[in-house]
Amino acid sequence: MLFVTLGQSGSMSSMFVWIMVLIVIAVVGGTVIFNVRRRMLASDDSVSVGSSGLLDHLHQMHKNGEIDDEEFARARSSILKSVQDSIESKKSADDPNITSSKDRSILDEIDLDNP
Repeated sequence: MLFVTLGQSGSMSSMFVWIMVLIVIAVVGGTVIFNVRRRMLASDDSVSVGSSGLLDHLHQMHKNGEIDDEEFARARSSILKSVQDSIESKKSADDPNITSSKDRSILDEIDLDNP
């Protein structure tokens, strides 16, 4: 007989195995989609999110002597200019959220008077 009835031996265990396989596939697929989506959305705000970490890395390089004072000042001013340009572009676009909390926290961490 080609069709398996529910009363036959082994059909319940076979059905249980296939349900578990489908659940695992759904969980793995959901995790992959979530990670890809998170990476795609994170790349849109790279200047605001990455600037603080970049400044920390730049400061550490300067502290370790990997770059001199002139290189540090030039790179720091370039980073600050890109952050300020990003904020200005948000202002000019009449965005209701002109300065986001990320931008404010980055600007609070930056001491503009101390190169």
